[in-house]
Amino acid sequence: MRLWHIDLIPKLPSKLDYKGCTNQLGGQHLEVRMIYNIIQEKGKVNHSVVNYVNNYSLSYLRAYGLVVIDEMIVRGFKVNPKIILDYCKDWNAVQLYKEHKRKNKPIYPEHDNLYYNECIENLKRKGIEIKI
Repeated sequence: MRLWHIDLIPKLPSKLDYKGCTNQLGGQHLEVRMIYNIIQEKGKVNHSVVNYVNNYSLSYLRAYGLVVIDEMIVRGFKVNPKIILDYCKDWNAVQLYKEHKRKNKPIYPEHDNLYYNECIENLKRKGIEIKI
């Protein structure tokens, strides 16, 4: 379970643009939904790589999810409109999303340079080279 560094979202491979490669972008959307559902049901997620999301309101995860959905739409994926509406009903999530877009600021402070490099290395171990 992992939320990729937000700056990597536009660079993640998907079946629509890399033949024979795993769909990291679509998988990220599923990860967001899985974490979202766990938090909705249990109040928090319990996984060492994403425990930091427990320190923030669900608005942060929705805002991050909107960034992922944006990239999916750009690449031609169809996303359930109910999910988009659910995220966009959260005013704070929309504001966090807009601030990220306007200032290119990470939604989660944990998505710093160290985490970026950790994600790059993780992708390399999966056989995925990201151009920086």
